[in-house]
Amino acid sequence: MLSLTNVSKSYNGASGPVQAVDNVSLELGPGSFIGIQGPSGCGKSTLLLAAGGLMRPDSGSVRIADEEIYALPPDRRAEFRGKTIGFVFQQFHLVPYLSVLDNVLAAALAVKSADSEKVRERARQLVDRFGLSSRRHHVPAALSTGERQRTALARALLNEPQCLLADEPTGNLDRENSRVVLDALAEFAAAGGIVLLVTHDEQAAQRAETVLVMRNGRIIRETPHG
Repeated sequence: MLSLTNVSKSYNGASGPVQAVDNVSLELGPGSFIGIQGPSGCGKSTLLLAAGGLMRPDSGSVRIADEEIYALPPDRRAEFRGKTIGFVFQQFHLVPYLSVLDNVLAAALAVKSADSEKVRERARQLVDRFGLSSRRHHVPAALSTGERQRTALARALLNEPQCLLADEPTGNLDRENSRVVLDALAEFAAAGGIVLLVTHDEQAAQRAETVLVMRNGRIIRETPHG
């Protein structure tokens, strides 16, 4: 379902090119829950963005559900990404003037064929699932940090994606909210989805079936769990 082949990405740094991702290949099938760890600046987040169709690599291939995503024109890639991939980030990226419910519903904007009433019902169910029923009409500034991340997680799940890509999703959370997020990721994988999780949090990494360790843009070690 998610395949990266010889993916590389570099940036122009102050003292010359920086190789953020260096010839990385991954194959993730249904039910995979993979963690990525490594020091800051080793390429973890760049790899995640490339895998999710948000950052075109310099070379290599990214395929999801047998579709080469960077071969698609930008509008089709955006819609394909909206249908297929859910993103959860440490900084939430919620729209500040929208309510919890409308932030969740915002994910449907990328999917032109979405049934509006069905989508609204799913959004309400996700808001209830993550304990946000009494907060559904609040804007992000009125929410706790944990409530913001649970809103972001509900948004990521709205379009019933095949893959969830999470970048430090527990980095700002207390133990209980971290558990809620990690349980949801594990349930998603157990139901046949793919989870790719970037984390410094050892507790979060332990929930993954396999942890990949990155250094200098390369995967240097693979550690199975369980």
